Amino acid sequence: MKDFFDENKTPKDKFFEIVFNANKNLVIDELEDVFKRLAALEILAEECFGDEVDQKINEVVFNKSDEFEEMQNDLYIDIMSKILTKNE
Repeated sequence: MKDFFDENKTPKDKFFEIVFNANKNLVIDELEDVFKRLAALEILAEECFGDEVDQKINEVVFNKSDEFEEMQNDLYIDIMSKILTKNE
């Protein structure tokens, strides 16, 4: 069995291990929730920034790289925990 709690792996590494090894239906459910939120955020971003959405996203990634990376890790961990909790 894979060691999902290996401290040498990044949250992204662990996320993909879990996604590839967990119950397919649980993963699909969680990814559908992610895309639902992403679609809503895209709509909100377009309403707020219009044609400048991609530029604003790139600014956040570049200018707030530490915060951005931390948020990505938090999202990987959150989704992993939801999948693992439902997979038990």
